[in-house]
Amino acid sequence: MLNRKECPACLSASFNTEREVMDFSVSKEVFRVQLCEQCGHRFTSPLPAENKIGPYYDSPDYISHTNDGSTFFGKVYQQLRNVNMSRKYKLVKSYTQGTQHLDYGCGTGTFLEYMLRKGYSSEGVEINKGARVMAGAFGRVFSSIDGCKNTYDAITLWHVLEHVYDLDQLMAAFHNCLEDDGALFIAVPNPNSPDAKHYKEFWAAWDIPIHSHHFSKSSIEALAGRTGFALKAVHPMKLDAYYISLLSEQYTSGRSSKSLGHWIKAALQGWLSNLKAGQTNTSSLIYILKKINSP
Repeated sequence: MLNRKECPACLSASFNTEREVMDFSVSKEVFRVQLCEQCGHRFTSPLPAENKIGPYYDSPDYISHTNDGSTFFGKVYQQLRNVNMSRKYKLVKSYTQGTQHLDYGCGTGTFLEYMLRKGYSSEGVEINKGARVMAGAFGRVFSSIDGCKNTYDAITLWHVLEHVYDLDQLMAAFHNCLEDDGALFIAVPNPNSPDAKHYKEFWAAWDIPIHSHHFSKSSIEALAGRTGFALKAVHPMKLDAYYISLLSEQYTSGRSSKSLGHWIKAALQGWLSNLKAGQTNTSSLIYILKKINSP
């Protein structure tokens, strides 16, 4: 097990256990969420060693590596993902000028394919072999950031950074391969959102232990400032509230499958969460970072 001695975002050694959360989807083990007193970053510690984390991804609800649309849940997930892709593309286009794009953690390549169809010169990075093979049908996909030799106008991470063990190493790599006027797009769950506060330890986006990190705006700013970036903007991801609420309702009930009642309650809670959240406190947020100096 990896037991962190300092906050991964700001490197402070002042943190305490905020809560204990169960891995509802796979192992049923309980893990601790630590809260940094300095920057407000939350992180899982101790957590399985990086070479032991693979089995914790073996959940039917984790479909980004399989593209499974055989279940009703999978079909809904894919429809929401298609809507989100259009929004993500427009966001990338609004903050960048060039068309060199890297999708880090590209999964099966759905966004990679979308961006290629929009005229971007897109490449991907995906560590999961099965997903990487599927994504490779659309373009060049590497097993790690070390394989990328180009520089990019846009680097996107859609629900990826929360999984990363070594934040400093990855942020340094992004700094090296991002154009000076480029932008880094980071989408992560928001543990300060209304739905997180409502569901507490049953909030599905804790996703313990495959989520090593649980970012807040202040911890993103701390990490960015330490690694040569500045936070320029924050954008909402309102659809995530419904998806996360559905899983959270299932976890709260203790049932192994999703009932009609779960869907109804999730729809209501997702709507309420977005109503309370406004534009900068939704269930997930997209942070746009720009380079400022050498890390």
